[in-house]
Amino acid sequence: MVELGRALVVTGSTGSGKTTTCREFVARMEELWLHFGVDLFLGSVVPRKFVDGGPRCDEGVHMEPDDPARPDGPRHMALGRYGPQMIGTFHQMAAAAVRAGQNVVLDHVTTIDPPLLADCVRALRGLPVFFVALKPPAEIIPGRIDARLESVAALLGPEQAVRTNENTKRISRYMERQIFSHDLFDLVVDTHAHAPEAVVRLIAKAMQARPGTAFGALAERLDAGTAPFDR
Repeated sequence: MVELGRALVVTGSTGSGKTTTCREFVARMEELWLHFGVDLFLGSVVPRKFVDGGPRCDEGVHMEPDDPARPDGPRHMALGRYGPQMIGTFHQMAAAAVRAGQNVVLDHVTTIDPPLLADCVRALRGLPVFFVALKPPAEIIPGRIDARLESVAALLGPEQAVRTNENTKRISRYMERQIFSHDLFDLVVDTHAHAPEAVVRLIAKAMQARPGTAFGALAERLDAGTAPFDR
C-alpha cells in the first residue's frame, strides 16, 4: 500500500506572497514537493481564452463588477459554464498526487463565493492537509500586484496581462474578505513582517510540530452547512 503524501494549502489575497512562498518552500525542503499553483494552472493548462481577460472568459474563470452599472468599481470572481470543472480538476489533480504518495503545495485563493474552498475541502477530505494563510497589511497589496505584471504577461500576453492586473487590484479587497471570513487556519503569517525564507521556516516548523486540523474542522462545517458555508 502506498503511503500518503502531504498537502500544504497556502492561501491569501492576490499580492500576499503566495507564489513566492510556495516556490521558496519547494526549493528549501529536503523532500520532493510539487508546486500546484492555481494561477499557473489557469495560465498554462487552461486555454487562455477561458481565463479572465480572454475572449471567452465569461465561460471560464473571470472577474465581474459587483454593480454592472459601475464597470470600474469593485469586482469579484465568477465562474462560467466551465469554471467549476476547471477548479474541480485542479483540486482532483492535487488530491490524486497526495494519494499516490506525493507531497503537494497548493498555491491557492480559497474563496467562499465562488465555492473554491468548499470544493478544495471536498477533494482533499481525509488527506493530511496543513492550511496556511498569508496576511500582509492591506495597504501594501497594490504595489505588489504592479510588481507582478511582467510575469503575468509571460503567461497571458501583454494586453491580457494589463487587463488582468487592473481587475486584480479591484478584487483584492474582495479576496481578503472572502478568505478571512473564518479563522480556521493552521497558521497565519504576515509576509510583510517576514522575508520569504523566514516565512518558509515558520511554516516548516509549524508543520513539524503538529498535524494540520483546520481542513478537518472545515469539512465538519461544510457537512453541517454552518459558517463559513451557510450562505
